[in-house]
Amino acid sequence: MKLLFFILLVGLTGQSSAGLTLVFVVNSTADASDAVIDGVCDIAPVRGTVGECTLRAAIEEANQFSGKTIINFNINDAGCVNDVCTIVIDQPNLGALPDIIQQVEIDGSTQPNNAMVCNQPPASRPDYKVVLQGQGLDIGLRLEMGSDGSLIRGLNIRNFFNNVAIINGVANLIECNFIGSDETGLVSTGNNPANGIIFGCESRDNIIGGSTPELGNVIGGHDGDGIQFYAGFVCTPPGSLPSNNSISGNFIGVGKDGVTPLSNQYSGISFFGGAAFSNYIGTLQDGTTLSGNIIGNSESGVYISDASHNIVIKGNSIGTDPTGTVNHGNLYGGIDIISGNNNVVGGTEPGADNLIAYNSEGVFITGVNSAGNSVRGNRFENNLTQPIDIIQDGGIEPDGINPNDANDADTGANLLMNHPDVIDAEFYDLSGDKVAIINYLVDTTSINASYPLVVDVYFDEDGRTGGQGAMHVGALSYETPQDNSPELVDLPDHVEGGLLRLTATDSDGNTSEMSAAVQIGFIDLIFANGFD
Repeated sequence: MKLLFFILLVGLTGQSSAGLTLVFVVNSTADASDAVIDGVCDIAPVRGTVGECTLRAAIEEANQFSGKTIINFNINDAGCVNDVCTIVIDQPNLGALPDIIQQVEIDGSTQPNNAMVCNQPPASRPDYKVVLQGQGLDIGLRLEMGSDGSLIRGLNIRNFFNNVAIINGVANLIECNFIGSDETGLVSTGNNPANGIIFGCESRDNIIGGSTPELGNVIGGHDGDGIQFYAGFVCTPPGSLPSNNSISGNFIGVGKDGVTPLSNQYSGISFFGGAAFSNYIGTLQDGTTLSGNIIGNSESGVYISDASHNIVIKGNSIGTDPTGTVNHGNLYGGIDIISGNNNVVGGTEPGADNLIAYNSEGVFITGVNSAGNSVRGNRFENNLTQPIDIIQDGGIEPDGINPNDANDADTGANLLMNHPDVIDAEFYDLSGDKVAIINYLVDTTSINASYPLVVDVYFDEDGRTGGQGAMHVGALSYETPQDNSPELVDLPDHVEGGLLRLTATDSDGNTSEMSAAVQIGFIDLIFANGFD
């Protein structure tokens, strides 16, 4: 087969090899360069029957080939212990692995006894058999301009400054990897000085994870962020920004079992350094194919700053797992919008809601330039302060429920939209159909808010979830300023009462804080601490 590759390339001298595919098999845990760039992966200057092919050599060869290169694995040498083969990159002497500048597929699941890592969700995966390990320096795998359409899968990548970087890469897939942990996916290796994955420049149309559980990555144990969108790189062309990327179906800050903390120090996912835009968290780029992430155990679950905009966050579990029973709370906000506009958190379509629990604040919004941030349909449980906290003075400290002002004339983050005032609310049992009739007022004029408004109604059956809006039960159209016509909202048929909270969102996407909780019907608060 090696001879075939060599003849193939010789036969293409002076011609394009686009549309053709090379296949290399990494069979060594050593780190050494290819002896001769000739279409054969072999680090020895004198070729034997079977050459020694390192990962570095395979990437060097791939970078000189204008078609696609597939890099598989079949390692059995002294670097393998209990079938776990560790490729230690000699960064002090050889530097980082070469930037990937042509299309490659690097597939660790091809290593014998490693196929099962990409056939099932993270919790069921065995220990990974191919480890790519750095020495706390530089970047592990860097997808640069020209790498478009590449695939990285089935690897345990750890102990690099940034474990994976996508810089000007387009339409790449990073799936089914353990990034920052050891091969078990449960323990941090403790030498990941920066980020799990970093995006920069015009990196677009990439997918981290995917639409099904077996594609998800485990990303944790980093001193920076799990995934960072950084718009501060010096780029060619200047001003290019990460856009239209999807982060879907991953465990971020959480071990493969969905329970063990695997913290990223600062954020699960962050946007800063400039205005990254139109990226997706929990959904593919169509905005409707949902595959939520678990994001927790960091300072912020999702951190949005520097005027990043049109970020869509749907279907995730932030600060908890999908059952809401595991505490993966973030130290600050589940979602912190420090400076950002026209971002979408949740939605009222099926599955679009985020479960946001056990954080300091559920969603925290501040900054005079933060506007049009829509927060609708989410489930809020057991956050320490407010489910939605919009800061009046543009600061960074929680400030509780803002008082409404006459006509909603004040300005600030999300226009400091007034929340609905509940005038009265009653619970009714209509032959087994449980409903609430709510009379409320949104004190805002058409000058200070874009009409029509949508008033979202949230319900808690009792106090066990903190009375923060554990269930979205209605979206009411508020067409006319200062209207207080009663509205009917359906409730779950089994309840006898509960707590209601309301938000208002104008037509430009500015969502208010939640109103104070209003009790309707009978609510069992005696055992609200869960000890019944």
